[in-house]
Amino acid sequence: MFIPITDKDKIKELYDFLFDRQLDFEVCFPDDGSGEFDSENPLLNGKKDICAINGVKIGPWDGMDGAILVSGKLTDEVKDIFYKSLSGRGIWKYSFLSCGKEIVAVEDFDNVILNLDREEIAGTNFL
Repeated sequence: MFIPITDKDKIKELYDFLFDRQLDFEVCFPDDGSGEFDSENPLLNGKKDICAINGVKIGPWDGMDGAILVSGKLTDEVKDIFYKSLSGRGIWKYSFLSCGKEIVAVEDFDNVILNLDREEIAGTNFL
């Protein structure tokens, strides 16, 4: 189910709903290979902090030339980065996974794809 969520409070509600689960995450970032961080590029929001987390895996992402995929467990440290990102534009492209299955994908900051049953999200304001 695709839903646009541009309201930061609704995104926070989505995070609150999801973050009590044992999830993994994946985040995509452009990477020109220089190792430089461009704070003016909104596609890089969260990159510096997420890439610095101990235990994340960083590899190529085939969805864009010169892009990387950062993945790992959704720890408290990672959750904090996602919550903090709400004070700005947010994180460009990411997903949350449960047992290897993508349950939520967010693209272009606020285009949300929920791969959850309606029963699982009953009582939320996402629909």
